[in-house]
Amino acid sequence: MHHFVTFLALCLSLGTASNIAMAAPLNPQSERLAYNLKVGGLHVADFLAEFDENETGYRTTLTMETRGMARWFQDFRAEVKGDGTFSIETGQGPTPVPRQFDRAWAAEQISSSLTIAYDPMTRLARPEERTFNPQTGEAIALEDLDWNRDRKIPEPVPDAMRIGVFDPMAAFVAARGQIVHHRQSEFRIPIYDGRRRYDLVGRVEAPRMFWIGGQDVELVPVLASVEPVFGFDRERTESMQDSGGKILFSPDDRFIPMQIILEGRAFSSVMNLTADCRIDTATCEQIADASKANSD
Repeated sequence: MHHFVTFLALCLSLGTASNIAMAAPLNPQSERLAYNLKVGGLHVADFLAEFDENETGYRTTLTMETRGMARWFQDFRAEVKGDGTFSIETGQGPTPVPRQFDRAWAAEQISSSLTIAYDPMTRLARPEERTFNPQTGEAIALEDLDWNRDRKIPEPVPDAMRIGVFDPMAAFVAARGQIVHHRQSEFRIPIYDGRRRYDLVGRVEAPRMFWIGGQDVELVPVLASVEPVFGFDRERTESMQDSGGKILFSPDDRFIPMQIILEGRAFSSVMNLTADCRIDTATCEQIADASKANSD
């Protein structure tokens, strides 16, 4: 789940970087985009991504629903939200200041919620996580779950490593800032997800042609990877070091992400833009209505 949120959020955050070589003022932008996720060629999930940014702050939302055969095995849905303000630093442009991050996911017999709140004075990130049975409300210990890879919950990230960090959504607003406002073609963003610390590292490459949808299309690739910092055992560290992503953007003023390719040790997946909600409202509303119906 973290990989999907991480790389799709990156796509949204870079959405206004129509000219990555030049600094630009903070212009209001609102995007609503639908994606599908395919693993091994099979359609397994739909995503609805929303991003709003203006001079007063930012708000991001990402919802996910399993589809097709994946839903037969597990009816899974998730929602991730983040919001905050901007600080204006002389010579550097606006920098995101996260206020709160919320992540919730639910399956048939287990649900989980996470809130990361930020101290407005120190910017210390404070997490509150809960895993429970959605039918009874009874708490569930993660180490008791057969499928959970965290057989031993990692040690809490020290306070000193949770100051001035970004949640998985705010991190990508910061990534865009480094590219657009700071005129950087490379970025490194410190992320705290409520349990672990890692850095998002990426670079923007020159536009080139890609074969998508049966035709050659000029797109701008952004390459990204995640580097573990704290809370990772040997297996997770090696797995993340073997993972990476490529996001392909349209080279127009909106810089829309057209395709996201995630490559890992166990499998690779592809996310494709299926609808721009400014044009195709029906597809987007269908995803939103299905998510709402399943959460009721």
